Amino acid sequence: MHITQELILNAVIKEAAKNFDAPVLDQVIGAQMVGVKTIHSAGICSLVPAGTYPFFSDRLYNQKSLHDLAQGLKRQGTLEASLALAGINASLNREVPGPDIKAQELIMELGRGRNVAVIGHFPFVRKIRNHFTNFWVLEKIPRTFDLPEELMPDVLPRADLAAITATTLLNGTLAGILNLCSRQCIKIIMGPSTPLASCLFKMGADYLAGAGIIDYEKVFAGIRKNLCFRRLEGVQNFIAHAQPAGKER
Repeated sequence: MHITQELILNAVIKEAAKNFDAPVLDQVIGAQMVGVKTIHSAGICSLVPAGTYPFFSDRLYNQKSLHDLAQGLKRQGTLEASLALAGINASLNREVPGPDIKAQELIMELGRGRNVAVIGHFPFVRKIRNHFTNFWVLEKIPRTFDLPEELMPDVLPRADLAAITATTLLNGTLAGILNLCSRQCIKIIMGPSTPLASCLFKMGADYLAGAGIIDYEKVFAGIRKNLCFRRLEGVQNFIAHAQPAGKER
């Protein structure tokens, strides 16, 4: 099955439209994260494009509902897309599955002794890099020991496990990445932007590793201080996996 970005985005928006909706009461835009709040839920997402804060105007979306806001996900690579995905997460990530497990623990468990590719330079990559037969980090802007994203066609078909940042839902690249991975490859969509959307399993994901909000006041305060996700208080990590067709842990 050849997947397109449009197919993925429409499926995520459609799934959100079948779930919780409410007027947006507040938003927060930090240097690295954004957040959206309703009376009964809140969601967060990474800011894309990165590095553009504080040049966005302080536009409030409190005249929209979560379902209305979600349509902005189609405007890939914009602030609207980030806020839209935060709103989708406010809808879909209200009740996250426990226990609180971080994505790197899953990668270590499933990838040990295998070929592992990580799309996106997560803070933990340096600590875990020696636990695998081969370990590749692919980045738009490569750092030390990263590989440029142009090498994805060479690397991803060789991966036994691919850990994919959920910001690929925002920048137009998720479909291409999934199409490059083999059918046998374990695919994890991860990071604070990850929606708990079952349609992503139909697109080829085996695991979703994201975060739900348990104390929005702490989370929003951290975003206003321009903190990165790992320094935010008031979040709970989750891992969900495809059933019954997903690969066994």
